[in-house]
Amino acid sequence: MNYRKGFGLFLSITFVFLVASLSDAAEFSADMTIQSATGGDLTGRVFVKGNDLRQELDTPVGTQTTIIDQTGKVMYVLLPGQKMYMEMPNNQVTLDEGERMEEKFADQGEVTNLGTETVEGYLCDIFRIVYKDKGLGEVTVWVSRDLNYPVKIYMDNPQDKATILYTNFSEEKLGDSLFLLPEGYQKFSM
Repeated sequence: MNYRKGFGLFLSITFVFLVASLSDAAEFSADMTIQSATGGDLTGRVFVKGNDLRQELDTPVGTQTTIIDQTGKVMYVLLPGQKMYMEMPNNQVTLDEGERMEEKFADQGEVTNLGTETVEGYLCDIFRIVYKDKGLGEVTVWVSRDLNYPVKIYMDNPQDKATILYTNFSEEKLGDSLFLLPEGYQKFSM
């Protein structure tokens, strides 16, 4: 897989991943597995502290890290192997406590509550979003009631079909430094 294709897959998976709910109280880490029809299988880790998020993804072109700072409204995409980063506005949709998926995504497409299912030991509410923008296709999200965070995501759009599964959850205190841009990185843009 070349760099541009790998980076494109990373950004599309990041988009799906970030559509998921984040909670003000959740604090945990988990393993992540992505099975993609176009990009193959990828693994990584996710770290969540309230609305701050860090995702580390092992790709054929090296580790790619995304850091979301909800308070600063910034998303950093890091290439640790090159000590480079790209900064983007964080306009990703997240749910605050008390918000409902159906209401939050109503203007983007049709949201259907498909019921509940236990995944990885967490009782989850299942939602399907069929986007008005046909290029985005549809996404099904299993959101843990305890974490207010997805345990599983399935996306089906014209570019790809992919499943993201989170496993080995560890509810633990996480250091703030995980969610900060590391020193010594050079900024780049595409």
